[in-house]
Order: sequence, then C-alpha cells, then structure tokens
Amino acid sequence: MMAVSVVIPALGDVALLERALEPLFAEFDRRAAGDELVIVDDTGSGTLSKHKDKLFGARTDARLVTRKQNGGFAEALEAGVEAARAELVFSMNSDVVVRPGFLEPLIRALGEDDVFAVAPKVLLNGDEDHIESFPSARLEAGLLDFRSVPRTAPPAVITPIPFAVGGTFLFHRARFLELGGFDPLFAPFYFEDVDLCWRAWRRDWRTLYVPESVVLHHHKGTIGKLLSEPRRRAAVERGELCFNWKHLPEASLADHMALLFRRAVDSYLADDRAGLIWLALALEQLDAAKVGRAGLVAESTSLEVLERLSAGSTGQ
Repeated sequence: MMAVSVVIPALGDVALLERALEPLFAEFDRRAAGDELVIVDDTGSGTLSKHKDKLFGARTDARLVTRKQNGGFAEALEAGVEAARAELVFSMNSDVVVRPGFLEPLIRALGEDDVFAVAPKVLLNGDEDHIESFPSARLEAGLLDFRSVPRTAPPAVITPIPFAVGGTFLFHRARFLELGGFDPLFAPFYFEDVDLCWRAWRRDWRTLYVPESVVLHHHKGTIGKLLSEPRRRAAVERGELCFNWKHLPEASLADHMALLFRRAVDSYLADDRAGLIWLALALEQLDAAKVGRAGLVAESTSLEVLERLSAGSTGQ
C-alpha cells in the first residue's frame, strides 16, 4: 500500500483544522500505510506553532512547516510539497473533510503511467447534488472558458477533466516538481491549479475525476473569511485572462482581441469600473504570460488537449 503525504496550506483557523484533522487521522490509522500530514503555516507570524499540541497531540505522523511570510495558497502548497516524504501528495484545504476510504480509489487511478493527477468527488457543504470537482472546458469566441460552460451531470465512472481543484487532489510529487510547480503568474491564488493541470495535459499527462473517492468542502471556509468579494472576483478575472494569454491557440488570438475590446468598451459605457480594473490587473502580467507561452511551443497544443478531453470516459 503506497504512502501519501497530505499537505494542508493553513492560516489561523484552528477550529477549522481540528474539524478536518479528526477524520483524516482516522484514515491514517485505518490504512496503516505510513501516511503523513504536513501543515504549512502561511500566516507569516507562526500563529499555528502555539496550537501544535492541540492539533497533533502525540502523533508522530504530523509535521508543521512555518513560512516567514504569507505568500498565498500556491507558495504554501509548494513549501509542503518540498517537505513531503512520500511520492504521492494529496493537496487539501483546511475547509475540507474527508470520508472514509477516500484515498484508495485515488491511488489506484493514479497508477496509470500517463496520469498526473486525480480528483475526488467534492461535495459542496456535503450536498450530494452539488459536485464541485467535475469542471468542463470549451473554446468559444476567443476564450478558453472553464466557468460558463453548461454543467453536465458528473458520471459514475472515472473520467478525464481539464483540471483538478487545487484544494482537493492527489498527484505525483516528482511530476509536480518537473513541471516547476505553480506558475507565479497566477499568484497569490486562482487559476494556478487550472494552469498546472493544463500544462500536464500538454505533456500528455492526464487529470482524472474519480467519483468513488468522496470529500466534503465547506466553501470559502478559508479565503472567503479574509478576502472581500470584489478582490476575490478581481483575482478570478485576472487569472482567467492570464491563462488565456498563456494557452490560447494562435488561431483564436484575433477573436480574443475582439473580445477584450468589446469588454473594455462595454465596461466604459456602463461605467463598470470593476471590469476595467480587472483588465488593467491582467495587463500588468502580460509580459510574464508571454514568457510562459513561449516555453510551451514544443508541447501539445490546447486544441489537442480539448480533443483528448472530448474523448470522454476512460471506462475504468
């Protein structure tokens, strides 16, 4: 049985962590596979060190990594991955609660040579009818779109997906490091997980949805308490544009420029300052996005990735 390092980037919500750790430690004990927990304190002030005994007790399979300054989800997770001892790493937000047996189906699905990452069935607030981890992708009107694609009912079998949500997925540590981890273009958060898995797809490494594995997500239990909705939305909109500037097919660039022009004009005429701010924030990262794009020239194109995704279920 393969061991797993579970990495939790965390801020100061000890109660949230306590709720997450009880069922996780129960799984460690049940599996007896040498699993470990690495919590990364990203408060920048060492807040969690004073709660270490409360969180870990006498357990020897849990460690705390303390960052000197807050850097956001991506940097915190990378610190945990670097500290991890196992080859398989499960990224887990502190507002996630696992269900018994969640790891074994993920580990089995990750056994295929061309699989980079696998995602469990993530139930929003425990709602069986609201599954967060089955995203779709489409190329339309000059935009690689992951957000406004009509939702389809998630299948009951293992299925390729464009990306795994960063706060709940299992992946190969070595391949994560080979990809260079998260691109700082998307710092401090949002779309770094989309970009990571898309880069893996462009190396012909798949990401899969594994419905037999189930976890619960209490949405915005972490970042939602610390970030205003306008700032959160700005980060999402900026991330989407940066992703497109890095990965959009050449043939779609003219349509994309027309889309940006329409958005800018519509925002101006409607006195929608937020829309203009989102565009301005993304434009600050344009050069970095172009550098990232140049590094992908020799790899599979985004159109080829979309074709592979459209192939559907793996039937596993």
